[in-house]
Amino acid sequence: MMTSFFKEISDTEFDLLRNVIFKESGISLTDKKKALIQSRLIKRLRILNLDSYKTYYDYLIQNYNNEIENLINSITTNKTDFFREIKHFEFIKEKILPDFEKNGIKKIRIWSAGCSTGEEPYSIAVIFSEYYKDKKMPDIKILATDIDTNVLMSGKAGIYRNEVLEAVSTDIMHKYFKRYNDEKINSWIISDSIKEMVYFRRLNLLDEEYPMNKKFDLIFCRNVIIYFDGNTRNKVINRFYDYLNDDGYFFAGHSENLSHFSDKYYLIGNTIYKKKT
Repeated sequence: MMTSFFKEISDTEFDLLRNVIFKESGISLTDKKKALIQSRLIKRLRILNLDSYKTYYDYLIQNYNNEIENLINSITTNKTDFFREIKHFEFIKEKILPDFEKNGIKKIRIWSAGCSTGEEPYSIAVIFSEYYKDKKMPDIKILATDIDTNVLMSGKAGIYRNEVLEAVSTDIMHKYFKRYNDEKINSWIISDSIKEMVYFRRLNLLDEEYPMNKKFDLIFCRNVIIYFDGNTRNKVINRFYDYLNDDGYFFAGHSENLSHFSDKYYLIGNTIYKKKT
C-alpha cells in the first residue's frame, strides 16, 4: 500500500521516464527538470496507489497505450494568455487583414499548434471578428492542436476564470463573452460565434504524418519548440514549411529564432516569418 511519504525520484528513475517522454513528445528534459517531473507525477502515483517512481515506470510499460497519455498530460507546460505577444495580433490587424481584404480572399485557414487551453486560437478569432464586424466575413477556420488532451477539453469548453481574462478589454468582454452560470467560480464562457470558428484536435508534432490535407495562410507555433532539442526543432519547423501557403505567415515565440534551425524562412519582424520559395 502506498505511504503518504514519497522518496525523491532517483537519477535512474528520472532517466527512464524522461527517455519515454522524449520519445513520445520530443520534449527534452535536462537534469535541472528532475524536481519538476517529481512534482508533476505525484498526483498520478496517488491516483494509482503506487509508492515509487520505479513502480510507476513499471506500470507505464505494462499499460503503455492507456497510461502514456496521462504521462504526457502531466508533464506538458500550458502557460498561455489571451492576446499574448500583442504585436503579433497588431500585425494581423494592421497588415495581414487589409491585404486579405484588398486581394479579395474568400477562404482563410489558420493553425494554432500547441494551442493549450484555447486562449491563442480564440484571440485570433476575436481579431478576425472585430475586423470584419461591418463587412462580409470570409470563410475562416482555425485548427487548434495540442498533445495534451486535458487542455483540449478545456479549450473546447471555452470557460475562463476572471483572472485569465485580465488582458481582455471591457469592450471585447461584452461582445464575445458572457457570464458562466457557476456559483463556485467567477468565470466567463466565450460566445458561440467565436467557438464556431475554432476546432480542437489532438496532434503530436512528432508524428510522421499530420492528418491535414490542405495548407494554411497563418501558422502559430509559439513557445512550443523551445522545449525540443535541436534536431527535433529542425524537423518540426521544416514540417511547418510544407503546411504553409507560399504567401503565408509563421508566428514563433518571442525567444524562438527559426533561422537557427532552418534556412527555409525569412524574418519580417517581431518573430514573424515568411517562407522562402
